[in-house]
Formats: sequence, C-alpha cells, structure tokens
Amino acid sequence: MPRFAELRISFAERKLLRWLFFFYCLFILYGSFIPFRFSDDPEFVRSQFVRFFTPPYDHGVRRFSLPDVVSNVLLFVPFGLLWVVGEFSLRWQSRFQRVAFTAGLLGLLSGLLIESGQMFSPGRIASILDALCNGIGSATGAAAGYLLFRAFRGSFGLILLQLLRERPSLVLLAMLLIVSMADAYYPFDVTLDVSTVWQNVKNTRLIPFVGMRRFWLDLLVEKTLLYAAIGYLALRNLPLGTARNPKLAWVACSTIALIIEAGKLFFAGRSPNIDSVLFSSLGALVGVVLVPLLATTGIARRHAREILVILVLCILAYVELSPFDWIRAADEIPLRIAKIEWLPFSSYYSAEPQAALFDLAKKLLLLGPLCFLIAQGSRSRSPGRREAFATSAGLLVGLILEACQIGLESRNPSLTDVLLFGGAAWAGAVAFERYRRIVDIRL
Repeated sequence: MPRFAELRISFAERKLLRWLFFFYCLFILYGSFIPFRFSDDPEFVRSQFVRFFTPPYDHGVRRFSLPDVVSNVLLFVPFGLLWVVGEFSLRWQSRFQRVAFTAGLLGLLSGLLIESGQMFSPGRIASILDALCNGIGSATGAAAGYLLFRAFRGSFGLILLQLLRERPSLVLLAMLLIVSMADAYYPFDVTLDVSTVWQNVKNTRLIPFVGMRRFWLDLLVEKTLLYAAIGYLALRNLPLGTARNPKLAWVACSTIALIIEAGKLFFAGRSPNIDSVLFSSLGALVGVVLVPLLATTGIARRHAREILVILVLCILAYVELSPFDWIRAADEIPLRIAKIEWLPFSSYYSAEPQAALFDLAKKLLLLGPLCFLIAQGSRSRSPGRREAFATSAGLLVGLILEACQIGLESRNPSLTDVLLFGGAAWAGAVAFERYRRIVDIRL
C-alpha cells in the first residue's frame, strides 16, 4: 500500500466531502428561511430594502447584535472548510491567499443571495452586514481547511496516523478530556473582569454535599462515568516506566478534574463546586481499580462490544429521558402529541447559536460511538451496507426515545432529534470506515 505522506484524498472521500458541502448549503438555505413565510407586499419589501443598507453604527451608536454577527460568521465557517477539503477547484487552491479570497467571495455572494431572499420573508431582517459576515466566515473556514489539509499531509499527519494505529486510546482520552472541559465551561463566556472572578470565588462551594443544586444521579452520569473512562484510558497510556501505577493515574485524573473545576473562575456564571471534583475523582478511582478487573473477565472479553453498546444506550436513554417526570393521566397524551415538533430544526430557529451547537455536539458524541460499534460488529457487510445499517439503527433509537418523550412533561418530542440521531449514526459509521482504512495503511 502507498505511504500516508503520498496519499491524496481518494475519489470516494472527495465525493463524500462534496456531498457534505452540497447538503450543508441546503442546510444554510433551510435555516435562513425557516419557517418559510413570504410576502410580496410592496411596503414590506421597501422597508426591508431600506434596512438592508442600514449602517452598523449611527452617530456612534451600535445598530447590530454581536451574537447575530458571531452566528453569521460561524454559519459559513464549515462552508469554506468543506469547499477546500472537497477540492472543487485545485487551480484556485494552490496558494493560501487564493483559497481565502475565493472562498470569502463565494461566501459573500451566497450571503447576498440569501439576504436578498430574506427581503420577502417576514420575521427576517435582511442586512448587508450579515452577508459580509458570511464572507468572513467562509474565508476563515477555507483558511483553516487549507492549513489543516497541509498539516495532515505532512509530519503532523504522520504522527496522528501513527497514534491512531498504535495508540488509539490516547486519542480517545484527549477527546474525553475536551468533553469534560466543554461540559464545565459551557456557554464559554470567558471573563477577565476582576469583579466577576471575585464573585465566582465567593460562590465557590467547598463543603461537600451541602445544598446540592444538582440531582446526584446527574453528577454520577456526567462526572463519575466520564472520569471512569478517563481514568481507565489514563492508566492504559501511562509511560512504560511507571508500570501502569493505578495510584499515579488516579492522582493525575483527580488533579485534572480539580484544575478544570478551578478554571470555572474565569467564566461568567460558572463557579467551582467541590461536589463535581469528588464525583470525578470517584469515577477516576473506579476507572483505575474496578474497570481493569472487569475488563479481564471472560464475559467482558467475549462480549466487549455488546457491553459497550448497552452502556452507551443506557447513557443515551438517561440523557434523553431525564428527569423522568412522566405524565400521570392517559388523557394528557393527545395534548403531548400536539406538541410534537414536526418541522425540522424549528427549535433551533429561536435558539442561541451556542446552545444549538452544544446540543448538536452532544448528540454526535453519544450516537457517534454507538454506531461506530455497530458498524464494527457488521464486518460481513459492504461499507455502504454498514453505513446504511448504522444509520437505520440511529434513526430507530431516536424514534423510540422521542416517542418515549411523549410521556414526559418537561420534554417535547422532535423530528429534529430523530434526524440528528440518524446523521450522528451515519457519521459514526463513516468514522469506522475511515479508521479501518487508516489501520490498513502501511507506514
């Protein structure tokens, strides 16, 4: 087989990336016009046209929303990135400046077309500033894609490939630590204001289990189970000279949990809580002491994949169905059915961009590994059939869980979540196929 440094994106991968680019363009159009109300009233169109050219500042007063600017930039970052990695035009992707300029121009033109269409959409405010932000986001994504593309073809790519081949658990450990930080710092409102930091210091809870604001089972799932996996992976990846000392791994994981919790001081609205550290430390202890013992049992060796699938399904069911506030009477069911969100992504229309992205990342995190395992267990099928089977499994799981939410008072079933489950499942199956290819590459 060819060496990794000599590999280019294969035709199948390039085709896949181009399809992703195409579907992402459709997603942008869908999100830009939902809930699809249009009007050709001359007065309305004229007022929208006037707003389109409204300057961002009027006599020194800001006339735009910063979250709206950020969301318009972020929306087009994948647009530019997918355009680059899909290799639509190698001629224009030979130099960094050309890549950024071309993608920025494409994003700007696309943004202008969308904003022009929004002049006929009540509830939408057409703005040339949004189109400019789209161009900036596209140029940023293209620049990032260009740099990452070159990095993955160079020495960095070889190092990552070697890690994936020889120590994939180290890559998984890094991903779980990122998950821990994201959960601790969301919504990522960084602050260096002294008064805010001092307020977080005063709100720090140092006495364990006193005035717990969160249900203990939530901490058990989100902290203990997560750090049990982190502790086990940390133990497996200790340097050989340490002889995989469980005590060292536990101390390292507990220290990391303490540092992450202390980092909340620099995020507005987030204050350290000793309960989170204790539950994380308990999980790390389980991961370095109990999990290795269970992993050596005969049933774990014979049915490791099945056990992991069941575990992920249980976690997924807990996340989707908590706090388990079931309705008390059957006559409430018609009302609950009437609240089903049938229009895809309509809940994201009014949601904050960060909340929408965080929710999407959570579903990818839960469904991706599940369908990675499902695809791994169906090796007798062709890659296409494996991906279709995993996607069907994800859609089925999403449909069952959303149907169960009909019986919960605090949950609203959504077609959006079912589609996201299917998309995340497909992504997990594709990740398995790419991982298989990487393992088969000869260094």
